[in-house]
Amino acid sequence: MLILKDLDAGGWQFATARTSRKGRELAENPRAALNFYWSELGRQVRVVGSVVELSAEASARDWAERPAADDAANPAWQLYALRPTEVEFWQASADRHHIRHRYDNLPG
Repeated sequence: MLILKDLDAGGWQFATARTSRKGRELAENPRAALNFYWSELGRQVRVVGSVVELSAEASARDWAERPAADDAANPAWQLYALRPTEVEFWQASADRHHIRHRYDNLPG
């Protein structure tokens, strides 16, 4: 589980250590899906796309802004951006005829 750090024209940003399992998997296959689920509302948003590493400066800034960050740098910390090619909005229905709106072939 990761925190969505920011969202801009460059993509949906998240961070993890390059040495973590996620970091190693992204190095081998730079594609991912983000899933946001609100069970109380019966809503979900799923975003799929390619992932790019952001700059060392942006990664260092993100590390420094973490609430629990100490003064030491973390050279393994990496800020990524997912560039969506597909977004799906899902709404639960009591009769199990859930509503889905899927947009694909987005420029990502």
